[in-house]
Amino acid sequence: MMSFDTQKRAKKIVEIITAKLDPDLMSSRFDKPIAKVAGEFECEVKYPVTHKDFHKVIADFVRQIYEKALKTSWMLTDPLDEAILLLENGYNSFLYGPGYTGAILHANDIEKGGIQAVLTGLARAINDIERQKYIDGILTWHLHGCSWDLQCEIAQVILEDYRPFIPPQLCKCVPAQLVDVIPTIMQKYIESHFTLQGISFLSHL
Repeated sequence: MMSFDTQKRAKKIVEIITAKLDPDLMSSRFDKPIAKVAGEFECEVKYPVTHKDFHKVIADFVRQIYEKALKTSWMLTDPLDEAILLLENGYNSFLYGPGYTGAILHANDIEKGGIQAVLTGLARAINDIERQKYIDGILTWHLHGCSWDLQCEIAQVILEDYRPFIPPQLCKCVPAQLVDVIPTIMQKYIESHFTLQGISFLSHL
């Protein structure tokens, strides 16, 4: 039998997590500023785009996103390396395939958006990565270190309040069986809310 204090703490933790991961708050923190800086970014390139010009544009773009949109307290030591890594891990062109190679091929296809299409994909990759880092940080901060009883009570709160976002097979579980998947359920809830509200990074571009 859980104590009233434990139940109260569990509800408070879930409320805090939900508030910090509110769709409007997340959009204001990531989607809107990144889209704004991306939309204001100016570059002049000649086609076909050379590797040198491509590298200069993506490095400048990434640096501006982190400095002006995300307002990071640290500076990128090598914006080009960061840009290439972002493209390699987070860029995918339906026309030319994933990664850096797909990006530079797409950059030279003027009819399909050229370099601007690549920059949009690069901005989306940054947005996705930084949002996920923030979400993981919030969940870890508030859930790590909770006692077993408190984790079970948090799972009970989630069972009661987030049932529509929980797979049917998990709804049959007792709270103790859901402790390990609390972050996954919260993540699913966040993603579903963004979908229901029609909130997406691209809607701000």
